[in-house]
Amino acid sequence: MAMTYKILGQKSPAATTDFNLYTVSGSKQAIINCITVANRDANSATYRISVRPDGATLTTDHYLAYDVQVGSNLSVALNLGITLDTNDVITVQSSSGLVTFNAYGVEIDV
Repeated sequence: MAMTYKILGQKSPAATTDFNLYTVSGSKQAIINCITVANRDANSATYRISVRPDGATLTTDHYLAYDVQVGSNLSVALNLGITLDTNDVITVQSSSGLVTFNAYGVEIDV
């Protein structure tokens, strides 16, 4: 099994828009070590992070964070250790188009 340490996703989606930050593709599995949330706005914002198994339709069961506040011009690092299988999806959203999400981790060939 080959393991590749990498940036798995980076995005600053439009306000209140769900965005798939990372999808486990092909014959891979993944471990999300850290997700950072950076608010580049002078106003506070809220964010959401969910994990959808096998690309399932988003439901309330999937949220890791829901409308969590991040202060103006602040960043948050979430050290999670989330294990993902093929086709699992990390979806993010924020109340502002000035919030950036980054996911770092390991992809594993299976």
